[in-house]
Amino acid sequence: MGAWQEHHVRQADGHGGFRLYPALRQVLRHPDADYTMPFGLAYQDNGEVVLLCSREIHREPRRFEPVTAFSADGGGTWSSFAGVPGTSGRPQYLHVLGQGGLSFVTEVWGQGARPHRVFSSDYGRSWPEVVPHPTTADGLPFAVEGNGWVDRDDRGRPRAVLEIGYYVAPGMTHPTGDYTGVFRRSRDGGRTWVDEVSPSEWKFDLDHDGRTWRRGVSEGALVRAADGDLVAALRTDMPPWYFAGPHDDSLEGTAISRSADDGRTWSEMQFLFAAGRHHANLQRAADDLLICTLIVRADIRTEGPVDPPLTSARRGVDAVVSRDHGRTWDLGGRYELDAYDHLRDDGYWVDGVCGHLATTLLPDGAALTAYGRYPVGVVLVKWRPDGRVPA
Repeated sequence: MGAWQEHHVRQADGHGGFRLYPALRQVLRHPDADYTMPFGLAYQDNGEVVLLCSREIHREPRRFEPVTAFSADGGGTWSSFAGVPGTSGRPQYLHVLGQGGLSFVTEVWGQGARPHRVFSSDYGRSWPEVVPHPTTADGLPFAVEGNGWVDRDDRGRPRAVLEIGYYVAPGMTHPTGDYTGVFRRSRDGGRTWVDEVSPSEWKFDLDHDGRTWRRGVSEGALVRAADGDLVAALRTDMPPWYFAGPHDDSLEGTAISRSADDGRTWSEMQFLFAAGRHHANLQRAADDLLICTLIVRADIRTEGPVDPPLTSARRGVDAVVSRDHGRTWDLGGRYELDAYDHLRDDGYWVDGVCGHLATTLLPDGAALTAYGRYPVGVVLVKWRPDGRVPA
């Protein structure tokens, strides 16, 4: 399953043009799924890459089931997709725990449904251990999407698992209700959790049409920078100037927050994109470069309450990098990893028909990014931030 095709990544040159870099691209799809959505991608210490997806049937009865595929050649070829017995829902937060250990969380919906964390000890071939995925300390949901971080000792063994979750308070609804982001830590591989905090810095106010709207954050990606600080890329709530017109969660954005004290306190947010780009994934390269990959659902070119907003029909996946441990980000040197134009026949400009992503770094310095293009499947791009040819 799978084969590379020649591809090019574009990097903005800061002067309105682009540099073209060689890359590789392929598409994977579960044979009987309506949608195949990627949620996890990781390089393991046996030399394999594991891809974790949701096999989605959108006909009634609707079904969402975790499936895995494996590559022993850096993403060039893949095994067939295999289901994870006894699980349902979208699989979130794939963690590599070392020596064959993997885990992920099932995201489920419906009255009485409960998410669980599933564990493998044989590089993802079987998943015999299932434990409840706990709520917050206050008994509220701890919904997840993005990527967490695993702190390791000198021998590569996990010392702590760090994650960001979110909830919307009872009585509130999307999009006017503000989400609350929650950081927490596990010292036993994800079975129990401590050090929970909901930073006040992850809330913000926006004024529009004579009213102040409280906004928050939902999904989160985490990385520990080379200077020891934690860096979070957070999905920010929809700005209120979109409430009155066509809108869906495509109009949420991305902001960065940092912690210098191991997650106890967090900085004010630095906004990368107010709306249209989110589903962030954070990775730290061997040269300490931080890479943030993002879904492009709405290519919004204006900031603030501009009506109509300046946009393009471009959709796909982008990346931005930081060379100073997450303090600043090179938005002028943004990478366009994959792109296509899309506009619905009815002119609805918000619907990007793409979402969800995962990125992992390979030992040779190449980045492997997977994102979901709804009618097509999982689009995989192998690329290098330095522009060199990926092996």
